[in-house]
Amino acid sequence: MNTTILLAHAYGQSHVLELEQHILPKLAKSMARIQVKASGINPIDARRMTGELKHAALPQTFGTEFAGVIAEVEGNQTQWKVGDEVLSSGGAFTHATVIDVPVENLIQKPSNINWATAGTLAGVSQTAMTILNEMDPAQSLLIHGGSGGVGSILIQLAVNKGIHVVATASAKNQEHLQQLGAKAVVYGDGLTERLEAIHPEKFDVSIDMVGNEEATQASLKTVKSGGFMGTIAGRKLSSNKIKPVWVKRNPANLKYVVNGIAEGKIKWVVSREYPFEQAQQAYADILDGHTKGKSVLIFND
Repeated sequence: MNTTILLAHAYGQSHVLELEQHILPKLAKSMARIQVKASGINPIDARRMTGELKHAALPQTFGTEFAGVIAEVEGNQTQWKVGDEVLSSGGAFTHATVIDVPVENLIQKPSNINWATAGTLAGVSQTAMTILNEMDPAQSLLIHGGSGGVGSILIQLAVNKGIHVVATASAKNQEHLQQLGAKAVVYGDGLTERLEAIHPEKFDVSIDMVGNEEATQASLKTVKSGGFMGTIAGRKLSSNKIKPVWVKRNPANLKYVVNGIAEGKIKWVVSREYPFEQAQQAYADILDGHTKGKSVLIFND
């Protein structure tokens, strides 16, 4: 079976991205072959493209999450069959028309969730659940850069647990944060003072999704002694008191969030959809930042 894969043979801006056709090898044991319908784009994908983050040798592939239809499945299992609609984290990559994925990663796509939504959930859901589990117990949470995908899910999960959440974002995304249940604060000069005004007590936990010095200093000044300060920004920070949070892939955690969205208990925004053929534009827009919700590549049959 053929697949078309998004590749980059060099580091740079989105013009380095190419679509290349490849022949897939025989399906390996404990794997499923997926006809991809949608695949979310995350900031880390664009940062790998530019070379800011270098996780693999060139040429590099992209994408960590997807939704699609099983086209072939290894024969020694009974849970899944050809034609099943599924979503999950990927294997080596997901920005491709056909991919091979470990069967153990898969969960069923609810029928009332569309492809664009389903294809954007695996990464943010498992990241948010990892953070929530690592910060427990906590009564208050500060999120730097809360309007993106992970922040949008984390705010709702935390609020549903009775945690008081304050989140920062640009001025245009303040209403979005409020609709999710957070107290919203505009980032920029004077951030620490605005945080202290809206939440005079010290925070139990802060999570940095931005990775800049402003967020670092605000956390150091507003989180209680002994409180947890974490980051998923993937950038070197000026303080080693702020610890990186490494995502733990867990299909049960993914299913928990997906079911919440299917049942209308968790809000989710897919802000931008792009045909796979417009991947260059999609990645360029990701680099511009200031996202609300997620961007997704859509694959035609």
